Formats: sequence, structure tokens, C-alpha cells
Amino acid sequence: MRVDEIIGDARRVVICGLGNEKRGDYGFGAYLAEALSVAVENPNFRSINCHDVPESQAGVIIRFRPELVIIAVPLEFGGEPGRVVVADPWEAMGDIPQDFRFQLRVTLDHLAELLPETRFVLLGCQPGDWMEVSDEVKNCVRALALAFKDAVD
Repeated sequence: MRVDEIIGDARRVVICGLGNEKRGDYGFGAYLAEALSVAVENPNFRSINCHDVPESQAGVIIRFRPELVIIAVPLEFGGEPGRVVVADPWEAMGDIPQDFRFQLRVTLDHLAELLPETRFVLLGCQPGDWMEVSDEVKNCVRALALAFKDAVD
């Protein structure tokens, strides 16, 4: 699925990057959020590095009033490292690393309750290496940053 298809007709978009940067590929969402904060200059697009505590940014997301929230997260779905999937975040919860699964579920439920008109999508990248960021995940982040820049700038 292409980035412009994920965004659809949403005018206000938030990317919540979730990941642990001290664990190699498992920092995927945080890496993507940082790359997007540099690449995209659109006042209706907000990239937030949530690290491994998504609940810490719930207030920022609610005040922004997005039409679409994209959760970028490492997702253990059994694919090749660096492969990306788009999924319903509640349905994919079992494949999210346990380190932040509970916090993400609570945060998503809270956001969905307070933003009932907002659409939520999970953008998951298969991690591979715990010790360092693999070339596959680095390339994935670069490609996604360019794709988002093209789609929202």
C-alpha cells in the first residue's frame, strides 16, 4: 500500500513513532518520527517521537485534532527485516513487542474515545537486529520519509 493511499483524504495527520532506540531495529517508529520531523514541513502534519511511552504524547495528539493517526511501530509478523505492513492497530496488537504493547493499547483506547471521528492505522516494520539498526530498517525509514514528504508536502 502506498503512503498516499494510507493518508487518503485526511487533511490533519499525526505519526506516532513508537520504538526503543537502544534496541537496534526495535527503534523503528522513533527513527521514522525523527526522519519525518526533518523531511516534512506541513503545518497539518505532525510527527511525534513517542519513544517507548506513547501515553506521554496523548495530550499533544488530542489538541492537534487529527483526522488520521498513524502508529509507526516495530511489528513482529514474521516477515523479512525492513518489510512494512499496514494494519488495524487493535487487530495487530499481539504482534507488537511486549515492551510497550500494554501502554499502546491503553493510549489507543483513550485516543479513540476522545477523538471518535479520527481514523487509526498501524504502520509496522519487521525488526531483525536487537543490537544495531540493520541496513534494511535504515532503508525502510529513508524510503518512508521520502514517500511521506511527497504525499503531504
